[in-house]
Parts: sequence; C-alpha cells; structure tokens
Amino acid sequence: MALDTEWIQQQLQNIIQAPFTILPWCPEMIAEGQSAESAVPDKSFVRDSKIYFPFRVVAGESAAFAVEAKHLTDRERKLIEALLWNMEQFWQDGTGTQQPDNPVYAEEERMKRFGQWLIQQAGNLQNEEEVPDELGLRDSLLAYMVPIVLTGEGTQGGAIAYSQLHRLLASYFGGNVLLTPLDEQSWLIMAKKELLLGTEDDRDKDVETRDADFTESLEEVLTAFSLGLYELIANEWVGVFHLAVSKPSILLKSLPKELNLLWETIHLGKIFHVTEHIHFSWELHLERLLNRIPKEQRVQFLEQVMRSSVMLEDAETMATLDIFFQLDCNVSETAKRLYVHRNTLIYRLDKIKQETGLDVRTFNDAVLVKLFLLLYKVTKRK
Repeated sequence: MALDTEWIQQQLQNIIQAPFTILPWCPEMIAEGQSAESAVPDKSFVRDSKIYFPFRVVAGESAAFAVEAKHLTDRERKLIEALLWNMEQFWQDGTGTQQPDNPVYAEEERMKRFGQWLIQQAGNLQNEEEVPDELGLRDSLLAYMVPIVLTGEGTQGGAIAYSQLHRLLASYFGGNVLLTPLDEQSWLIMAKKELLLGTEDDRDKDVETRDADFTESLEEVLTAFSLGLYELIANEWVGVFHLAVSKPSILLKSLPKELNLLWETIHLGKIFHVTEHIHFSWELHLERLLNRIPKEQRVQFLEQVMRSSVMLEDAETMATLDIFFQLDCNVSETAKRLYVHRNTLIYRLDKIKQETGLDVRTFNDAVLVKLFLLLYKVTKRK
C-alpha cells in the first residue's frame, strides 16, 4: 500500500498555510556535506533555502516534500518529521512484527527489564540499589536528565507501540532519549537536560542576543517544552493521557524516589487540577501537604472556616476564584482573562464576601479560601 501523497500535501498546506511541493527522490537532493550515494535520510534537511522531508511511498520508492525554510519554526519542522514517519509505519507493506534479532526489539526488551527493576525498587525504598551494570545505563544516568512520566487512561488498544513512541520522542527532542515501559499504558521518559535547555554555549549566545528581562527560567523552558510534547503525543494517542515532569537531576541513585514523586504528581494533579493534563512536581508542594491531612481534620477545617460553601459549588464562582489565584489576586488581570469588566469582577468578589464572610482581596482571607478550595476538592473526591 502506498501513501496518499497528495492528501498529505494538502493537509500540510492547510495547517502551515504555506505551499509544499512533492518531488521524486534523487541523490542530488541530499543535504550539503553528505555523500550523494547516501541512503535516503531519516530526518529533514535544508538545501538552497528549502527544507526537504524525505519519506518512503512504497518499498523501494521514495520522495520528498519541500517547503521554503522561512515558513517553518523548528518545532513545526520536528512535528512534521515525526508525523511523516508515523504515517510511513502505518501504510508500509507488511505486518511490522518485531523479531528477536531486530535491534529495536532488543532495546525494547532491555528497557522493559529496566522498568521492572525500577518498579520493584520504587516499592521498596528501604533497600536502595544502583542500576544493574548489565542494563548498560550507568553512564547515561550519571548525566543530568529530565524525567517525565507519561501515562494513559483507558486507551483500550490505542496505546502507542514502543518503537513508534521512541522515534516520535527522538525526533521532538532532537536527540536520543531513554524510554522505559512501566506498564501497558505508562512510560518513563528521560532526556539529557541539554536537549531541552541547550548547552552552556547556547545559553551564553542567548544572553548576548536577548535582553536579560526575556531570559527564560528553567521552569518556563520545561513548561513550554512539555506543552509541545503533549500536543505531539495527542496526535498519536487514542484516549486521555497525563504527563508529570520534574527538574533535571543525576538519576543514578535517586531514580526510584523520582519515579514515586512523578506518580504522586500525577495523582495530585488528577485530584486538585482535574482539567489539566500536564503536571509539574515543583508546582504541587501545597497540594502534597494538604493531601496528607486526615479526612476528619479536613472536614473540621471546612466547617469552621466557611460560613456557607453553597456558593463555592457554583461553576462560575469556582472558575473566577481559580483564575484570580492563578494571577496572584490581581483584579485587573483576572478581569481581562475572564473577558469581563473590572466592575463585574469586583461585584462577584463582593458577593463571595457577603456569602462566605471572606474577602479574597485581603491576604489572610485569600489564604483561607485557597486552602478551602483545595481541601474541598480532595475531600469531595475521596
């Protein structure tokens, strides 16, 4: 079966809003600096101000999509690479069944063993062990790496195959990543921090070319990168999934603890932030503390603090307070985000004060209402 190249071309043009051309593959297309006798490359390359995306139409026949480089961002380029590769895998002739002598199969089996060892260690932190040497991961885990847990909910056969997901991630990260299966719908992703944050030389260049006020923090970079990763996987995954992300660290000895932290991060995110699917471990310190309060004490706090909680069950009130707290209790910014007049927001806040006896524009009352909302969520759902 062959790829429907014209349909793909049309879809790319509709999404990118730029013209794509389809060209039969020939050695002259090869990127500058490579041998013209090289095999068809797996990734895109630039030549004469155009980006070429090679792909296999059918076995033994290849072509390339070409587009002016100025029309694509780096992220869009990586997304197109990944999507074309996945289309190839779907449409190529043959079953695609992996065999034991296939290096991809061997790598998957090795990482499955690592995943089994890791889950066992995470369940028994009293007996810490280093990663077994036979897995060949020691050198990788001595570098600073960003750990990410990807887990699905009720995909029912829609989960991505290991080889497909690994290729997708390698294309997006722009380098090799460690992908560890934890169960049928969960993976641990580990990538060197340089793939996300750049090298020191890259950061020095950024400082030279950008105003200091615009230099992104570590958290901002990880957040932006995770949003892009979520969008990429969402195009391939059938069903709901979540990402949990931690800051880079040396994981050789701390990985089981880090895995537990990421599992807990997803658990807390599902309880306290039900509309979100990307959860960051450094943003849930308060939720982590409140989740450990016994239920009896939570209920007692809710009864003592709030004169009436009926109003807080209203969807509009909850949305208003969530945005208000997200924007550091800034009335003007909250009104803009909610697309309401400033006086309308003030009226809502006054009504909350009248019904509950708490004015969220003052620090102490804002703290009490924030705690109430979080404890109300965890108590209601347990």
